[in-house]
Amino acid sequence: LKPRVPKPPAELDIQKSQGVPPAAMVADNATAPETSAQDVMVVRGWGPDHPGVAEAFMKAVLDHKCQVSDMAQFVLEGSLMFTFVLHAGDKSSMGLMKELTRSAKEHQLQLDFFFPGSSQAHDGIAEGEQVAVVSIVSCQEITPALLCGLDAVLLEHRCVIKEIEHRSDNKRENNGEYNKVEIRVSCPPGVKLSTLSVGAPTASGGASGLQKVAWEHGAEMTIRWYDAMNRPNGKSLVVFGISQELCTTNVLDEVLREAGLDPSTVPEEGSIDKRNETKVSMLKGKSAEVIQKVISRLEFTPGARLVCHALKRLGFRLAILTNVGIKSVAEHVKRELGMDYVICRDLEVEGGLLTGKYKGELTDVRFRKADLLKLMAEREGIDYRNVILIGEEVSLLSAARAREATETFGPNVYFNSNKLKDLTITLYLLGFNGSDVRALRKRRSFQDVAADALVAVVPPGKRFKVTVSARTRDPGQLQRILAPLTAGKQDMQIATVSQCTLEDGGMCAGFDFRVLKHEPEELLKELLFACQKEGFQVLGSGLVPIETTDPLASMRRRYVITVVQKPQITAASLSTIFSNLAKNKVNLVHIERLSVHEMAALQFTVNLPVGLDPGTFSTELLDASRTLGVDIAFQKDDVDRWMRRLVVFDMDSTLIQQEVIDELAKIAGVEKEVSEITELAMNGQMDFFQSLKQRVALLKGHDAEKLFGAVKANLIYTPGAKKLCSTLRRLGYKMAVISGGFLPVAREVQKHLGLDYAFANTLEVDETTGLLTGFTSGPVVTPQRKRALLATIADVEGCELQQTIAVGDGANDIPMLQAAGLGIAFCAKPKVQEVSKFRINQKDLSTVLFLIGVSEHAADRLSSGDSSADGREMKM
Repeated sequence: LKPRVPKPPAELDIQKSQGVPPAAMVADNATAPETSAQDVMVVRGWGPDHPGVAEAFMKAVLDHKCQVSDMAQFVLEGSLMFTFVLHAGDKSSMGLMKELTRSAKEHQLQLDFFFPGSSQAHDGIAEGEQVAVVSIVSCQEITPALLCGLDAVLLEHRCVIKEIEHRSDNKRENNGEYNKVEIRVSCPPGVKLSTLSVGAPTASGGASGLQKVAWEHGAEMTIRWYDAMNRPNGKSLVVFGISQELCTTNVLDEVLREAGLDPSTVPEEGSIDKRNETKVSMLKGKSAEVIQKVISRLEFTPGARLVCHALKRLGFRLAILTNVGIKSVAEHVKRELGMDYVICRDLEVEGGLLTGKYKGELTDVRFRKADLLKLMAEREGIDYRNVILIGEEVSLLSAARAREATETFGPNVYFNSNKLKDLTITLYLLGFNGSDVRALRKRRSFQDVAADALVAVVPPGKRFKVTVSARTRDPGQLQRILAPLTAGKQDMQIATVSQCTLEDGGMCAGFDFRVLKHEPEELLKELLFACQKEGFQVLGSGLVPIETTDPLASMRRRYVITVVQKPQITAASLSTIFSNLAKNKVNLVHIERLSVHEMAALQFTVNLPVGLDPGTFSTELLDASRTLGVDIAFQKDDVDRWMRRLVVFDMDSTLIQQEVIDELAKIAGVEKEVSEITELAMNGQMDFFQSLKQRVALLKGHDAEKLFGAVKANLIYTPGAKKLCSTLRRLGYKMAVISGGFLPVAREVQKHLGLDYAFANTLEVDETTGLLTGFTSGPVVTPQRKRALLATIADVEGCELQQTIAVGDGANDIPMLQAAGLGIAFCAKPKVQEVSKFRINQKDLSTVLFLIGVSEHAADRLSSGDSSADGREMKM
């Protein structure tokens, strides 16, 4: 059996449905399969990756007046795989296929067409579908055996792999630390995370889950529901232990040694709590000064300062909860690492001597840890599912209790410094990528290790790659592909793995293998034979040459482009965007669909070529957005994008559709005069302070309570405002309304949308008559004060201006929009649009979520306050 020889690029596989063998090559005089007027055509292509491919294909789609209903793409070690789902009329199908074939030949690509029919294609998330994210991190190489073992657990519970991501910066050979693979999984209704992680309950009490498989292959694992983005939200509580977690040693053992005692004399029998009580009893009569001596030489686990700093910057609350440590030691750790809580047992002291007993009311902390976790979460208003446990506590529990802890809290992140050495692994397990961690290290000096000190080592071995495709997504597919590379092949490693899926029900997967002893040609033959036997279509295969380029160079010029157009992104818009990418030699790496029911929002991950100025390219995209009537946002794909914590809104024509001053004027009978002044001010043609002064004067003599009561009763909220604010609140963002309008209405909007702060102007009221005097009271919310209030709230919330988002529409919002890390002009006046880097002109405020990377599916789950995937109502 010889490795598959790629067909000439001009050849096409045309299949009417799954299971029909490939048809002959399409000739110029061939006839197209019968199609309905709105037939669905799926086009899959593969070949060498280079800029301009998407542009060429979209031009053909546009010329034949077809609509794109879905698309996906990924790049694997220089090889491109992409899929388009098109709606093509019966007269355009054959012409389109011919033109795409010619284009493919020009770009050295191969194509496959098939027609699943409208009934087989579906958009969005399936009814009842739950999506989980499994993060696998290891200081060793990822192996086929590891992925097969994980997929075997998923198969047992009928879970289907949707996507696999293995970024360049998440490879140990590039980051010098860890390999990380992230797997997105579709779970049937009723499947629990605890079942997947720990294993299903069995009669014997044993269990086999993802965690066990990971440990068997020297890896660590976390699992959580995919609610938004790729990491836990900022409204989380992270709980650490001290011994062998934040600190490198067992603190109690160190106290014993300082007192001249040997902790190893304590028998290993019995529970940890019993052994600790025995150790404490040995300290009877010893000076309490030994504790301070231990504190003076206490060593933190490498990475502890970095982890705590990063999580605090995200807005997480941090706690120490331990029944092993000693209170004064725990308080010292709290101060040094900036923790928020410490709950710890303490040693009893009398006359400066240790009594050999624990003291106080917390002698039974070991029995009440779950209660204490719930107490801290309740105090912070944090959902139990956002309580993250870091340490080995859960791993020491029985399967039943571990399952209970995983169902109640989560995710659980295993760590023991004797085994893992560096606490930084927890950042990878919680969703950070290698470039994020590197940026955090460079941003702040940490004593444990510097970013430049990490040495990346390329593993030895020969490499080969295979890309495969299937018409459907089924449980166990990964296992079926990789099975030939597991038995007796311990030298097999995976250099890169990627998988993407489409809403048409199919999948594409790519593998770059590394082999140390076996000959790659023989393994390639086995793999190709197995794939063909199992019904997979092999899109490409071959040996991989040794790389000589810097693998992280592209990561340093990695950006995301968010495209939003409602009700659906048109082929014309996509063609223009792809043309812009091709003209600037921008490489399209990944396509992710953010919307559910229609293809209204896409996120493109791109690499900019050296020499292309990001600012110039961004301006070109903004110009295109105005021409197309589509919203386009261009952002650097870095750690700052994920660390935003505060969102500040303008009120009039942003959170609500009215201008409050105009509504007041309408009731007061001075609508025309006030509207004229308002228009001048919002367009920047009149000083804001003077315009406010003139408009307020026109309201003199009117009853304040009646005016504001009527306005509040008739407020019209902007579409998407409630969904946006509800989602942001559940993600842990703090929110404020800062308005040049008036405080009574701002308070009403704050209450309705659940905002944390409200600032606006106050109209002076005559205390005796209750009538407006025609003047304001207190400081006026000018454009400059809006910016100052943004900075003040950020300071109060403990975040930097770079971590803020501002949304507004008027000229008085410009200073605030320019100061924020992400300033969004929402359906804004022309002058505001001209000076804003980010614009939304879709009349739906929830579009803001797409710009921060939150998909529609995630937003629906979060904003609805639905039951957790475990079937219990969770208050996030």
